[in-house]
Amino acid sequence: MRATFLKGLENEKCNTELEDLREENRNLKSENSKLRSRLQDSQNELPSTEDRSGLQDSNNELPSPKERMSKAVDHTLESSEESRESEPPAVLKKPVNKKHWVKLPFQLSSTDNDGQQPQEMNADEPKSSRKQSEDVIKSPLKQCTSPAKAFSACTQPKESLVSIGIDFGTAFTGYSFGFKGAKQIRQPKWGEEYGMNTPKTPTCILFDEDKKFLKFGYDAIMTYTRQTRRNEAKKLFLFDDFKMELYGKVLHRDSMMTAKNGKKMRAMKVFSESLKFMKDHALDMIGKHTAGVSYSASDATWVLTVPAIWSSAAKQFMTEAAIEAGLVTESEPERLIVALEPEAASVWCKQLPKDGFMEGHLTEAVTIEQVPGTQYMVVDCGGGTIDITVHEVVEGGRLKELHRVSGNNLGGQTVDKNFIAFLREIFSEKVFDGFEKNYPSELKRLMYDFSMCKRYEGEVLVQCPYNLQELARNAKDIEDYFEGNSDAEWESGSILLSGTKLRALHDDCIMGIENLMEEILEKSNLSIRYILLVGGFALSPYVNGFVKEKFGSKYKVLCPVDAAMAVVNGAVMFGRMPNVVESRI
Repeated sequence: MRATFLKGLENEKCNTELEDLREENRNLKSENSKLRSRLQDSQNELPSTEDRSGLQDSNNELPSPKERMSKAVDHTLESSEESRESEPPAVLKKPVNKKHWVKLPFQLSSTDNDGQQPQEMNADEPKSSRKQSEDVIKSPLKQCTSPAKAFSACTQPKESLVSIGIDFGTAFTGYSFGFKGAKQIRQPKWGEEYGMNTPKTPTCILFDEDKKFLKFGYDAIMTYTRQTRRNEAKKLFLFDDFKMELYGKVLHRDSMMTAKNGKKMRAMKVFSESLKFMKDHALDMIGKHTAGVSYSASDATWVLTVPAIWSSAAKQFMTEAAIEAGLVTESEPERLIVALEPEAASVWCKQLPKDGFMEGHLTEAVTIEQVPGTQYMVVDCGGGTIDITVHEVVEGGRLKELHRVSGNNLGGQTVDKNFIAFLREIFSEKVFDGFEKNYPSELKRLMYDFSMCKRYEGEVLVQCPYNLQELARNAKDIEDYFEGNSDAEWESGSILLSGTKLRALHDDCIMGIENLMEEILEKSNLSIRYILLVGGFALSPYVNGFVKEKFGSKYKVLCPVDAAMAVVNGAVMFGRMPNVVESRI
């Protein structure tokens, strides 16, 4: 009897569970029906019919929620490799709860095809190492704790009170911001307390011996220098010009970087703390412009620019660093946009009036965007990279990509490296190594002065740092270092660099720019009218003059008055109109 009673209870329990499962199944069917309905509504607005057919074939099957999430990720990845057309730029998608590295669980601006990286020329690496994106994705990372979310490609970031663009540069980093409804774009000045007054600050960050953040930019350099004099610098972690650490390498979330003291730190921490500093500085600066109104990160749309030649994994790395830095939260990931540097510059240039360019003029209208059908090339000459994009203006001032973004790693810092190599030849490796190790702030000032010299043609005077002179004099008289050297002379505490030598220092970069441009301009299907030179390196007369001499007879070559700020200012505009590039190749 007892066994029969227990069996009855067990049957009753099973029946109850069965009824619960049926109810759950009915709910899932209802949910699936709603999802199909919403999907059908969104498909009616999309241009492609091929992508819809694959989803409609699954109507006969009712997957579990877990299976639906898995299939959604797979479909997103497959479609991203087929086409970037009509995708919004760099909007994060809702989180995929995977315990392994998946290909980009978010949308990136104009490069959402992992298997098709932008064309590039890496002067430092063999061709066999250029498949960086695949290598990164094949290499499993530790569990991703990023709150990055993925959501429908049709979702738009909700309206923000302010748009903030961050240009994380190789040598210098800066930001700009613009309030909702206002045309004016503002940016701070940096280094005034050190006699600099620049629109960007050096990409340098300093941590203490316990790996806690101390300073960024000019403050990091000066603090480190003071510690060097006290022989305390070896305890500190200083990283400078580290942006290109993400280029051409297999990346992991636990990838390490080497500081000046030879010790290592997680690259994610270095980048996230740098972005956190820029975020806090920007919000503080914005507060000063808004009479007592306090702004938080969630009040802004953040636009982070990256080089066109970076792999998808490098862009994902920067995105996760931005999230870790607190630019966006788990509940509002759509407030972060990752935009390509040349695209941001293009958005800025297309709306400039005639007097927004240093010389020459627009031949057809007040601005480029006012004439649909106008085709133009943007050559972004930055510190670390040269990036090129080609756009055509369509109705409403939006843009259509005509050639996939391309680039190389031969930016302005290549000239800086050549200059340092030249100084090593003059003063010897021993002298310059001692100077570089013990007087980093003087070296940074030397390179800043040289960057100004790159804006002139012919012979230039570069002030020689005091401690470099003192170290050199310990071996022999300064004049003796320059004896018989036709490329440079010593002149009252300065190095007189010949125009011939200064031009030669640019040769590698100019050749790289020429090759990139010719490859694109040779295509017969393009009718490019303007070539726009942007970026700080575009202000070099050797770069500017070469492009005009080589291509000026066929194309109108223009350079914005504020060429160095084109990317970061364009990023602010990108935040206001994230779908400005309506189609990509």
